[in-house]
Amino acid sequence: MFKLNLKIALRNLFRNKVYAAINIGGLAIGLTAFVLMLLYINHEESYDTWDAGLKNVYQIRERHSFFTPDNKEHLQESNESRVGNLIRQKVPQVIAVTKVDPDWDFRTDNSVSVGKAEPIAVNRMKDADSSFFHVFKYRFIQGSESKALSAPKSVVLKQSLAKRLFGEDIALGKVIKVLAWQGDEGTDLTVTGVVEDSATPETAGFTAIMRTGNRDRDPDNPTNSNYCQIYARVNNDTDLELLNQTLKKVYIDYKKSTAPFKKIEYRSYFADGKYLELKALPLAKVHGNRPFEISWLEKLKPVIAICIFLLLVSIINFVNLVTAQSVQRAKEVGVKKVMGAYKQQLIGQFLLECALQSIVALFLAVILIEVLLPSFNTQFHVELSFWYNPHLAGMLLQLFGLFTLVTLLAGFYPAWILSNYNPASVLKGNYGDSLRGVTLRNVLVVFQFIISVTFIIAISVMHLQTNYLNNKDLGFERSNLINIRSGYDQSLVDKIKRIPGVQYVATTTQVMGNTFNVPQEIEYNGNKISLNTVTISMDALSALGVKLLKGRVFSKEYKQDTINTVVLNEAAAKLIGKNPIGKSYKIINQDKMLNFQIVGVIKDYHNEGFDKGVLPTLYKVTHLGGTSSTNNLIVKLNSDKSAAIIEKIKTEWKRTYPDFLMEYTTLNTAFDKVLENNNRFISMIMLFSVVSVSLSLLGLFALSTFVAKRRTKEIAMRKILGASNMQIVGLLNKTFLVLVIIANLISWPVAYLVVGKWLSGFAYRIDMPLYPFLLATIVSIIIAVLTVSIQARKAALGNPVKALKYE
Repeated sequence: MFKLNLKIALRNLFRNKVYAAINIGGLAIGLTAFVLMLLYINHEESYDTWDAGLKNVYQIRERHSFFTPDNKEHLQESNESRVGNLIRQKVPQVIAVTKVDPDWDFRTDNSVSVGKAEPIAVNRMKDADSSFFHVFKYRFIQGSESKALSAPKSVVLKQSLAKRLFGEDIALGKVIKVLAWQGDEGTDLTVTGVVEDSATPETAGFTAIMRTGNRDRDPDNPTNSNYCQIYARVNNDTDLELLNQTLKKVYIDYKKSTAPFKKIEYRSYFADGKYLELKALPLAKVHGNRPFEISWLEKLKPVIAICIFLLLVSIINFVNLVTAQSVQRAKEVGVKKVMGAYKQQLIGQFLLECALQSIVALFLAVILIEVLLPSFNTQFHVELSFWYNPHLAGMLLQLFGLFTLVTLLAGFYPAWILSNYNPASVLKGNYGDSLRGVTLRNVLVVFQFIISVTFIIAISVMHLQTNYLNNKDLGFERSNLINIRSGYDQSLVDKIKRIPGVQYVATTTQVMGNTFNVPQEIEYNGNKISLNTVTISMDALSALGVKLLKGRVFSKEYKQDTINTVVLNEAAAKLIGKNPIGKSYKIINQDKMLNFQIVGVIKDYHNEGFDKGVLPTLYKVTHLGGTSSTNNLIVKLNSDKSAAIIEKIKTEWKRTYPDFLMEYTTLNTAFDKVLENNNRFISMIMLFSVVSVSLSLLGLFALSTFVAKRRTKEIAMRKILGASNMQIVGLLNKTFLVLVIIANLISWPVAYLVVGKWLSGFAYRIDMPLYPFLLATIVSIIIAVLTVSIQARKAALGNPVKALKYE
């Protein structure tokens, strides 16, 4: 029986080649998109799965306001270093605790050299204490866990870095010289271990773990802080809720006991709704819950939804075409039923046909995945592979489940419809006029066009929003502006200034691509106002080309500018008053009252993504009242020959710092990076939209062909009775046109809600426009009419005599 059903299935496929190709091709495209998403989701969920013992490792998060984009308190990955020793001594559930460098956004690569070889740039070299490998259990290829970081001035390399530095030679005992910044004299570190590269991505990833000794000690002055990441390994049977309760109690007791040494009141920790919190987060959840970031799952939800919709469109096409073909299969079913075939046998036959097409579609999908993966990896900044996937067995199991689901979704309803035919009616020839399945096909066509029209509206609105952001006034001039990751070295600055084409050289803690916000509370007219503080050099605002609204910017002509003057941005000026120029405010700094005078107001300028508003900010040159060391050396060029000028800057850098490589970015590149995620998402939406619309049209094209065939005799009779070709084309278009209009009416509110939610993620956005909705409606109607008209015209031009002889 199976062999017979297989023969029938293959015969039907070859007899209806065009429709089979549409079915299989549509399914293959839908499956490709869905499988690519499965690959990406599996990759994201594979973080920190390289060792079973990691289930007992927790990241410690402390609530504070340092390094936050809004200067408000949040649970952060960066902890005050004293917390590490506190947990080690006071929390009984903890086996081991380690302190390690955070992944700072503005951190430069280290320069590493072996002997007299040229230095190379190595990223993610992290300084840690001696307990790192007691918390994270890596497999040592050379050396051992117990001795690896037992002494200061030691380093453990990942296998990939060891090969890069030493080739196939033994690295153990070798010495490397590491420079952490441009003025660093360098530190000689002895290689005490080489560990295996992990098979899956890591949250606390590194290329090398150094023990310089800096992470072993905390600042002596209780008012000073040193921030780092803290990880703890706990006992197997530890209860997370109880652990967090213990951490909270220990932390509150610690803050209470150290408040007098910091010369602050303990109650200030709870002012203005603030509170104290120290929390352990399972390592498995860290990657999906990064501070100040939307989780990867939240980012991916729209794309997952799109992939599901594409798969649904493919399945809808399949169901539509198979049910439309049901009349052609009616007599086959009738004869089989008369010969004694059971309903279950018929359902099995049609499910087999569907499974056969699904297998071919899945095979094509795998080929498409291999072709598209390089572009997909580039788009998402990942390195995914299908056949060399560490979770290939699980992936194949997922594909089998997907194959089963698609087969059942696409094949069960048509199989059920076909197997329920009344053989007596069919063999009498009365079934051809039945409307069974028409309602479902109409609903599915409407659903297809709802998806397509929503995509068209989304593309239009996203395009408008992107243009708005690309052309938005940033408040500064980003062209011909480069940012060197470096502190301010007057000797180097003087050399760069002498290069022809260089207009300004300056430094700032706040520039697009590398922002370091510092909160400060000022007192003005008896009121306390929270502002963001930015430390800059004298020429920074001029180099950035900011727009002056009132007063003046800093100038060497005014000596007080290096002592007690500030410039505000618009947002800060609104908090001060209508005319803040010449006004003064006070701050308390180390028991001293300092007065600062406002000399200028500049237009708000953007330094972060457009999902955040510009903070009320004051700019100062003076080091009084607290400052931050910058890692931005901005150079303004006044020539279009920027490449040649940058090469000259590199030459001066090489002369000044021969052992440290120069790292820089243009502000245009930094701006593009701010919009990168948004542009990537829009590109994906556009691609999937085109695919979705194409699949819908293919389905409509095939369905209209079947409808025209089913109405062959009706069309012939109408022509004989005098109907024109245009009337017949209009007759066939009418049904589909009504469906498309219904789809548009439904898609408008759906698109409004979906796109509105996307726009709400931007602090700066356009108002919801009307014309994308009108455009989508017009385009969908024109496309549907043209698609159906092609088949309708063929039917209308047919010879009515041949049509009446049909069957």
